Amino acid sequence: MDIRLVLELKNHNVYYVKNQMFSYYITIPKVAINTNIAVELKSKMDNYNFETNDSLWVMENVKNTFSFIDDYNITLVLPVLNDNEISILEKLDTDKFEIINRILSNIINNAYLNLRNANMQIGDQIVMVNNDRYNAFISWFVSKYNGRVIRKKLLELIQLYNVNATAYKKIDTPAISFVVGTYNNEVDAPKVVHESTPVIEEKKLKPQFSSGFSSYWLLAGITFVVSLVIAIISFLFK
Repeated sequence: MDIRLVLELKNHNVYYVKNQMFSYYITIPKVAINTNIAVELKSKMDNYNFETNDSLWVMENVKNTFSFIDDYNITLVLPVLNDNEISILEKLDTDKFEIINRILSNIINNAYLNLRNANMQIGDQIVMVNNDRYNAFISWFVSKYNGRVIRKKLLELIQLYNVNATAYKKIDTPAISFVVGTYNNEVDAPKVVHESTPVIEEKKLKPQFSSGFSSYWLLAGITFVVSLVIAIISFLFK
């Protein structure tokens, strides 16, 4: 199991957890508190994947996502699924939903252990953050764990700790408020390009015919004809 501290914020540390079965991010509060696990399935999940994207851009998305909730008691778990698993989320196939269910169950159980090791008290209810792109799966998952898992928008979670929270985060000054971004502000991380060995086209050498050779044979032919004519004339006038 690989557990890496990837970002340190004012109130939370963000860890990246990976093994052969799953990978995910988790915020762990710096001070021991009572908290609940909230799981969010991002629409552009691959933007958080260190394996396939430039790490600097991945970290930019990680920072944007977790910085926005740092002031609130939200323990956010962000699974990172591969392309095949994401395609299951987007289809209406409840049989294959079980594949994602096993992955998420393992992630939630592992997140619970990591929080307990950090001396956190964790509530019994798991919150699935709403995402319309994966609506069918989230509805199925919440129904499967009726009462154990609930569904909320991220803004609803934030509003539990700040009644004035909006879809935007603002910096207030006496004269004006500057909007600095939304809670789902993401940048598309460029893919990692593995440089391949350049293919060198093999060209066959072709013989080059020199004009010098042609001139040589032409001169030899003229010389032969002239010699022949002189020989004939000399023979006739003996």
